[in-house]
Amino acid sequence: MVVVHLPTSQENRPSWRRCLRHLKLAQPFIHPLYRVQRDGLNVQLWAASYKLPALMLGVPFFRRKQAIIVPVSPDLKMVYGAAKLARDYGADRPQREADRFAPLSPGEALIVSGARYRYAYTALAVIFDHQKQSSPERIVHAVRRAMELARQRDCTGVILPDFTNNLMPQPNQVTPSLQRAVAESTALAMVEAIRACRGLMEQIHIWCYDPSNAEVYLRELKRL
Repeated sequence: MVVVHLPTSQENRPSWRRCLRHLKLAQPFIHPLYRVQRDGLNVQLWAASYKLPALMLGVPFFRRKQAIIVPVSPDLKMVYGAAKLARDYGADRPQREADRFAPLSPGEALIVSGARYRYAYTALAVIFDHQKQSSPERIVHAVRRAMELARQRDCTGVILPDFTNNLMPQPNQVTPSLQRAVAESTALAMVEAIRACRGLMEQIHIWCYDPSNAEVYLRELKRL
């Protein structure tokens, strides 16, 4: 006969106390890394790997009327980076709608359907020319045009995903120094675009789906 000794509650008590002492409550929601509210701007910086934070979208059972702004070329193809994320969230419907309006001039924007239970619209900002080249001035112009279209549809906020991956010259040969340099120039251009959109939106959410780029956005936002 095998006798198994079961510890009594008295024996268990010290171990439970040790567990409770070191217990840390989990964070069920991701919160903004930084907020700035100044001169007609209300901007929040979020960092979450390839998944939209729930609190960015709105409290449970309520969704803000928002648009996500993504970078594209004149052909409006949503094939990489932030644009592909929005296409996947919308189950390819934004791409099918955009194809009917292509091509679009550099610096212009188009607004199509969004993603159910996430955001109402997808705004395609044409930040590239036909040679796949971009510039800070074109980013500012295209993002502002996208926000104007969202405003015309009564959106109260926009989601601006980080454009760094879309602006990377050779995405298959990325080095840490190259990514850092592109992230810095991208953050500078996008914060300039936000400054140019002062008063257009109640809330602007910058979403770093690659959290490693959040630091450079934080630095630029503190200068806003």
